[in-house]
Amino acid sequence: MKQKTFPSLGNASTNAFMQTVIVSARRWLAALMIVSGALTTGAKTTHAELIGLSIPLSGDVAELGREFRAGARLAMEKLGGNHELFIADDGCDPDLAKLAVNDLMAQEPAIVTGLLCNEVAIIAANRFRESGIPVLVAGARSIRLVKDREREAWNLFRMSPGDDYAFRAAAEVIQQRWRAKPYAIVDDGTIFGRMYTDGLRLLLNEAGLEPQVSDNFRAAQSTQAGLLRRLERSGVEAAFIAAATQEDLVVIAKNMKEFDVSLDLITSSQLATLPYLEEAGSVPPGIMVVKETLPDNEAIREVTEILKEQNILPTRQIFEGYAAVQVAITALGKDHAETTANLRSNEFQSLVGPVRFDENGANTTNPYTLHIWNGDTLQPVAENPTTPTQ
Repeated sequence: MKQKTFPSLGNASTNAFMQTVIVSARRWLAALMIVSGALTTGAKTTHAELIGLSIPLSGDVAELGREFRAGARLAMEKLGGNHELFIADDGCDPDLAKLAVNDLMAQEPAIVTGLLCNEVAIIAANRFRESGIPVLVAGARSIRLVKDREREAWNLFRMSPGDDYAFRAAAEVIQQRWRAKPYAIVDDGTIFGRMYTDGLRLLLNEAGLEPQVSDNFRAAQSTQAGLLRRLERSGVEAAFIAAATQEDLVVIAKNMKEFDVSLDLITSSQLATLPYLEEAGSVPPGIMVVKETLPDNEAIREVTEILKEQNILPTRQIFEGYAAVQVAITALGKDHAETTANLRSNEFQSLVGPVRFDENGANTTNPYTLHIWNGDTLQPVAENPTTPTQ
């Protein structure tokens, strides 16, 4: 069967035409979602009652947005009182984000939160700058959000951890555990791996604890025996490995067992899913992972039970949605200035841990801590660092 074509358009024009159609459709869907969000809030509320939520409910990361929304709605049910939630779909897309932000602005919210994607957070920060409405970023992690905050005069507070928090925590771990050991830093040659290890090495150099060996390996190989042999010959006793995928880290851990290689091994958070992998049984106990963690407290257990009763699988994104609304409600004052002052000066006890903002608007709590594989689960290691970040 012959494919229908547009005879008057070349390939480039056809692509441009179809892209326009797609963007228009997504804008229409976003508008529909915004109307739906407005309908759920009922009559327009006063400034001190309305919380704006910008999240992706369409596009490639819509599932994350839906999970975040579930947590936000649960927080409203438990803590909301007279407050209401206005939800706008930003699609994690610049064009849709502009529409979402305009609709949020029209509602005159007391505070805006959500903002899971970097570019969307920047658009929101710029748009709300003149209004004085505080922007509580609960998902985007760009360092730019805090580095440019003062220069751009953004009334922005980044509750989510920064891109640099993971390797900052790793640097603390290495300083605590390997000060007397020769060690290596290894990456997989990807952009993620290089950026992670470059940041890690810089911090360790500043602390006077440079690695004895820096190495890398080719990703997506069936074995990493060559890497392990190089590390053995170098005489190091420990290695930190940053990789973009869990598969590569699993291969390395399995090879250590197969070739009887004795190393203290710590990996980046891509191995956080180890307990759920089919290959978990072949990974030797003792492998360590620097990953995000949640507090082990009654509040987490209570919310988890509520989710289970509703047949909802608890995820970190749900907890983060809950925590964002929790902090937003707690921070609210009689006007934007008072809410901003509260965010600047107060510490908030949230579902995902304490939240306190430094002079750059960054959360000083680093959720990345060290965990060790016991053959069944990843257990927190007692001497985890809790160093504030910037």
